[in-house]
Amino acid sequence: MYIDYTMTILNCTLLNFAHVGMLSPIFENYSNDFEYTTNGIFRRIVSPGCPKCGHRMNHNGYNEYCKKGLGSVKIGRYVCPICEELFEESRSFWEQLKTDFFTVLKCIYQRLRTQNVSYGGASLVMELIFPRGKDTIHNDFTNSVESAYIPPIEDIQIVHYDEQHPKMGRTQKFRLTLLDGVTSRPIADELYDNKSPETIKTFLKKHLDPTIQTFVVTDFYSSYPGVFGKFFGENLIHQLCLLHLNKLIVGDFPKHGTVEQELMKYRMLNIFYNRDAVGSPGTELEFAL
Repeated sequence: MYIDYTMTILNCTLLNFAHVGMLSPIFENYSNDFEYTTNGIFRRIVSPGCPKCGHRMNHNGYNEYCKKGLGSVKIGRYVCPICEELFEESRSFWEQLKTDFFTVLKCIYQRLRTQNVSYGGASLVMELIFPRGKDTIHNDFTNSVESAYIPPIEDIQIVHYDEQHPKMGRTQKFRLTLLDGVTSRPIADELYDNKSPETIKTFLKKHLDPTIQTFVVTDFYSSYPGVFGKFFGENLIHQLCLLHLNKLIVGDFPKHGTVEQELMKYRMLNIFYNRDAVGSPGTELEFAL
């Protein structure tokens, strides 16, 4: 028996009848010139014309394609009775199925890494789903992050906040500075008697609009997250500057580490390296914000 849709005809047996609902979406982009036979072969119902001589070809069995641990598919073959030209049906649906499956796996890797699960731990979890080694997970995760689409930033201001501690005679002063992250030009530069959270908040209120989403770059000072968070609320994106991020990375490794540790350290430092900013030899190296 078979079920006739306005797409590929699915020839069913009692064994695969229950899977019609799952099979039909796989072939929805194909016309009803195709069939999925009771033997599991995907092919055209009426053989195509020979691409070489134009004569009607004959069905000629199938080629089987397998993915270990995932499944296999039988793709119909044709042969011309006149010139013996061989032709195989497209298996694009099979390639798309594999792509969709491994895309889901990459999403799982990203969720696990977001929860600080190690690559080894992720590999142990994947043994319950689809076994993958930690090196494979690392490579797939890295590639998925690098190829991720990042929408362009719109309606957001980028500012750098910094402090200096000059002295006027014997009096300690504090210079609070705001720089435009795009033009690198000063937004404000003022002297205060202290750098308390209230002083910083007063300074920010004079020069920045808390209703605009703002990307603020600062150093390590512990009060900054709280001060800027209270001022901007949900409109704040807080980021440590590259110098201090690099210091954090370097500080996590021993001064006299192994070759493997040094390679890992420089791989992590390389995250912030902006290759697009590097031109011909002699061009000054720049780093991404």
